[in-house]
Amino acid sequence: MPQLNPSMTMTTLHPQLKTALMRQLSQSPNRKKNLLQRGFTLVELMIVIVIVGILTAVALPNFTSQTGKAKATEAKTNISATMKQAQAKFVEDGAAPSTAIADMSTNYGTPANSVTKFDYTSSYTAPVYTVTATGNATDSGLTGKKAIGCVNFTTGIVKMTQKLDDAAPTCS
Repeated sequence: MPQLNPSMTMTTLHPQLKTALMRQLSQSPNRKKNLLQRGFTLVELMIVIVIVGILTAVALPNFTSQTGKAKATEAKTNISATMKQAQAKFVEDGAAPSTAIADMSTNYGTPANSVTKFDYTSSYTAPVYTVTATGNATDSGLTGKKAIGCVNFTTGIVKMTQKLDDAAPTCS
């Protein structure tokens, strides 16, 4: 900025301030523009990559366990529906529930084998009706895994495994 001379009048000072101010204003947008166009530094990018990596390491195991739970929910839902229908039919006519998959599909709405990710079997030892869902080959991660549910027709006790391959519940 130019040095001000005390002998200058106000009229000569004004154009000099105006010029200096205009010069300053004309330079400001360029500086801001350069800062915005500069981009990210390598350190900033590395910090973002590390944060994303940590979030992935924490979230991925939770996600994979949730998919297993979701797959098990299919089996538990079908077992529960089958047991409820068998119990309702038992209350209506007093006949022992059917254990053949064709009859289970017709009478209780159980999915036929190889239609879903699980194949269903059942057994009846009065008064306990047990339904087992076994993972089939449609999902290699479920092959051979089991979910089991039982209902006691006398007491009304209903139990089911919480996770695949848990120990069979007892409904006696």
